[in-house]
Amino acid sequence: MKTTRKILAMVLSLCMVLALAACGNSAKDTAPAETQTPAADAPESGGGKTYHIGMALDTYSNAINAEIARIFEEVCKERGYDVTITDAEGDSSKQLADISTLVQKKVDGIIVLPVSSNSVDEGIIAAYDAGIPIATVLRDTPNVADKYVCFSGTDDVELGSIGGQWIVDATGGEGKIVYITGRTGVSTAENRTVGFHQVVDQHPGLEIVAEQDGNYNRSDAMTIMEAILQANPEIDAVWCANDEMAGGVCQAISAANRQGILVGGANFQSDAYDRLMSGEQAADITTPCAMVIPAIDAIVTVLEGGTVTEKTQYYPLDLVTKENADQFKDQLY
Repeated sequence: MKTTRKILAMVLSLCMVLALAACGNSAKDTAPAETQTPAADAPESGGGKTYHIGMALDTYSNAINAEIARIFEEVCKERGYDVTITDAEGDSSKQLADISTLVQKKVDGIIVLPVSSNSVDEGIIAAYDAGIPIATVLRDTPNVADKYVCFSGTDDVELGSIGGQWIVDATGGEGKIVYITGRTGVSTAENRTVGFHQVVDQHPGLEIVAEQDGNYNRSDAMTIMEAILQANPEIDAVWCANDEMAGGVCQAISAANRQGILVGGANFQSDAYDRLMSGEQAADITTPCAMVIPAIDAIVTVLEGGTVTEKTQYYPLDLVTKENADQFKDQLY
């Protein structure tokens, strides 16, 4: 009897061992299927990592700003990144608060399109101190260049000189001209003015009958141009530091029924393309909104332990006329 019990105990023990072994093998076989993410589903960029990148935008009301924000969001989502975009509505104090919010959210990186050149210095310093890589687009912030990973935009001095050279070529270096500038305190406006005068001032036959700040705004430029037209019976050409203002200037000229005034702009917006094709506007200058992509790349390079060697990254500029406008249609917005 004792022998029988011993045999039964041994059989039961063997069965338990085999059962446990079977359970162990089952757990090993099923666990990977529940947790592993197929490689094809991982983002192609960022080594498979999902970053959260914020953008502190000046304002959506400006067409070029809105397009830069759209491209930023599109590219980030294509790469599998999370995005947060804030809208300062043109208010530098709000933009500082927006940057602070992004810092508090502990985003991985921040891109700023500043309200003005030095209005966000404090915010850039705060992000830097928090260890969050930050980049600027369109408008540089030179006072804190040691704190950001890069500035990506266009060489606005060059852009202004292209506008000035167009004026020289269009008038033959002689005539009465008008210059509608951007917004005071904004680096793009100030640098475009520097470039414009570097060229135009070399031609004594050109008389600048008016030079006024149009705030990069269509209605402001239209109002200003209406007054300039009333005060000046003779005007040969007008260059505007962006297409919003060029649109307002063209409206004022049309309403006043003035003929023969050549108008140039910059940024190459869709409505400017239409004006080029109709002959209402004579020239434009490209300002590629894809400038935000190198800023994204710079942020990710730093996040992945790399170094950004070129802190200033310029996109190429081109003079656009009716004759070559179709070559640049991919840059329209």
